[in-house]
Amino acid sequence: MQMIETKTSRTDLNRGRQPFLGGLIIALLLAPFLVSILGCGGGSAPVQEVQEPEPLSPEELAERQEKMRLEQLQDSYNKILKAIRQYPDRNEEWIENLENLIYATEGTSLHSKAKKSLEDQIKVRETQAQSDFERLRDRVNALVESGDPLEAERILEGFDPDGVYGNTPAYKAWISLGEEVATRQRAEVDFDRITRRARAFKRQEEMAKAIGLLVSYSDDYKGTDQYKEVQDTIQEYLTIYEEKRKAREAELAVEWVDLEIDTYLSAFRASASDPDAEVWSEEGGEIVGNNNSAGAAQLEIGEDTWEEYTIEMEIQLVSGSEINLGITAGARAERGVKNYDVQSFETAEGDWLKVRIELREGLTTITDLDTLDPLVEDSRPFFPMGGVAVLLRPDEAVKIRSCRYKLYRPQPGEESSGEDSEEDEEG
Repeated sequence: MQMIETKTSRTDLNRGRQPFLGGLIIALLLAPFLVSILGCGGGSAPVQEVQEPEPLSPEELAERQEKMRLEQLQDSYNKILKAIRQYPDRNEEWIENLENLIYATEGTSLHSKAKKSLEDQIKVRETQAQSDFERLRDRVNALVESGDPLEAERILEGFDPDGVYGNTPAYKAWISLGEEVATRQRAEVDFDRITRRARAFKRQEEMAKAIGLLVSYSDDYKGTDQYKEVQDTIQEYLTIYEEKRKAREAELAVEWVDLEIDTYLSAFRASASDPDAEVWSEEGGEIVGNNNSAGAAQLEIGEDTWEEYTIEMEIQLVSGSEINLGITAGARAERGVKNYDVQSFETAEGDWLKVRIELREGLTTITDLDTLDPLVEDSRPFFPMGGVAVLLRPDEAVKIRSCRYKLYRPQPGEESSGEDSEEDEEG
């Protein structure tokens, strides 16, 4: 029998060992699983129990919850700070969030930090509000100075359109500015109304009424240009009032002089173009003027040297269309003719008319004493002085009674400027 020698190399041994080792490893891994299966099959091996954690005490639970709450608050605070850095223009939103956070962190270390951040955001809001207000205020003041308070009010309405500046000093300043502009507007309206009426009273020489109206201008308008102007006007009118009052007292001190109507009309100067015509006569204490001549006739009251006076009389138009009065006159010596500054007004025939004729400060005034209405417009006569003449054209007739006068200039013993001029001409 032939023996065959077989050599087995290390490589062959290793090849044979590898399946063995792999099987061993698998067996070891499956062993616990097989044991558990065998145990389930009714074996007596004990089962290990999992122990439950011991429950926390109330104090420990509260501490853990508080820790979680603080962590959440800190996280919220960090998020707010980050948002502030990213969106600084949303200032009002961050203020609201910080206010809520401050309430939530009461009694914690985070509370003071949240309050400091809130204070910073409030300062940011106040700074922004003040900046917006100052820009608006400059525009409003310029409009008010230019006399356009209505446009100023419109500009004022544009402040704080989102309503976020309500608790800032700038908001209070805006309210005050609005009230100031409204006051200045009312001051201007009241100023125009009051001064217009006061000037009307002044033109009517009712200075007391004018001053009383100006005094009613409200003290609420102090500080305005209109208020100062009203006060200056009051002082101006008071000066005029005092002068008028003194002049009025002087006038009242001047006595009325009644003109006697006698047969010869000695208190008057009666004349006519036709020296043979009998135009003027006296009947029952009345002057009767009946011009049947072919020319003009006149009845003169006063002197050619009179400069300021008041004459009152009653006159009746008997026939004719109007009454003609010559107030002041200028004489032409070479012709012996006197020219009058004539004022005319209509009245019904047969009615007695009470008339006041005044020449004061170079101004002629004719007034109906029953109604106190002017019969003609006030005017400045062509001639500076002279009395009053009742003028009749042909076929006109009048009656006159109750004549009296007050002479203010020249005063007794005072030389007249007219007399001076005549003396100069003669010299």
